[in-house]
Amino acid sequence: MKNTGPRNPIKMEDFLRPQMFQKWTRFVQFDWKRDGDNRLVNSSSIAFWISAILNVIFFGLNGWDIIRHLSTGRPSDQNPPVLSITIYFSIRGLMLFVKRSEIIDFVNALDRECPLEIQKQREMRLERTYKSFWQRYRFLRFYIHSAMPIFCCLPLAVYLLTNEGFGAPITQHQQLLGGWMPFNLRRNPRFYPLVWLFDVSCTACGVSFFMTFDNLFNVMQRHLIMHLDNLSRHLEAINPADSVTNEVEFFADLRALVQRQQLLNRLCGQYNDIFKVAFLVSNFIGAGSLCFYLFMLSETTDLFMIIQYITPTMVLVGFTFEICLRGTQLEEASARIESSLSHQAWYMGSRRYRKFFLLWMQYSQRTQKLGAFGLIEINMVHFTDIMQLAYRLFTFLKSH
Repeated sequence: MKNTGPRNPIKMEDFLRPQMFQKWTRFVQFDWKRDGDNRLVNSSSIAFWISAILNVIFFGLNGWDIIRHLSTGRPSDQNPPVLSITIYFSIRGLMLFVKRSEIIDFVNALDRECPLEIQKQREMRLERTYKSFWQRYRFLRFYIHSAMPIFCCLPLAVYLLTNEGFGAPITQHQQLLGGWMPFNLRRNPRFYPLVWLFDVSCTACGVSFFMTFDNLFNVMQRHLIMHLDNLSRHLEAINPADSVTNEVEFFADLRALVQRQQLLNRLCGQYNDIFKVAFLVSNFIGAGSLCFYLFMLSETTDLFMIIQYITPTMVLVGFTFEICLRGTQLEEASARIESSLSHQAWYMGSRRYRKFFLLWMQYSQRTQKLGAFGLIEINMVHFTDIMQLAYRLFTFLKSH
């Protein structure tokens, strides 16, 4: 695609396209198609089941190694930074699987609110939303398709450059993910290509989980903000004096606006319900992962190790920042509704409208926020808290 302004009407499917590597590896968790009722559905769940098999094998083996280490005191083969970020990615994948029905229903709710007429799309400024999505999609396509091969091939390059002979055991820094396998497979050079391919498959699975989660989260957020801003513009256009001259038509239009505001508030609540568990668990695991990566970067002088660990570190910081920024943007878009109402010349309206206006203002003062069970709110303050937590963990590790 060469331009960001398609000649045909923009459809919901245009926002839900997977990245190319997901198609190549068949890790497309949501393969969106329309059924006979013109409803968007996931046409295939094979990616979820393949991912489940890989996760059960990977975490089953490493979980056994951790239990054995804790119970017997035998040395563990774990790589804490890699293990923590694989847990971080897998939690997102588990959330996608558990909430798949809610995700499909929510996408269809947004699809129903998305007009197909070009003129209405222009009024809603859908093209601007799509342009923003497309720019981000292209940037992530470039970053993922350049960084992931480097991340996967660096341990292979280290092995080829530093191995001490065909019979020498494989060290941890020569492996992609590390961890434990039975029969000492990870240290056996005869099985190194097969183990590396397994690690690459697990990496592709985890990155696909992360990208699917990220795309759904951002597409839903952008659409909600688009609808909230469109509602704000309609509220700004209200002329309270019309409630005196044409009361019946005025309150009919007003009723439609209030119903739309209630619908958008419900959608914001459903949006938060889909992601709140992932927010609560994965953000703190992300802080731990970031701590481990910073610790490894501060302790090593190996250029290959620095390059390998700097990529996930940048991903964790960048995407954590963006999630918190999206929460702030949604809160600000919701607050603009109250601002639009407060700038009205409400005192020019009829007595009936002035009474209604007071109730409407009180209802609109409750802005929509992203959070998790009242424990955290997803905004820029939360991003600061995560970075401070990661730094405290980092200084604790350095001191011990």
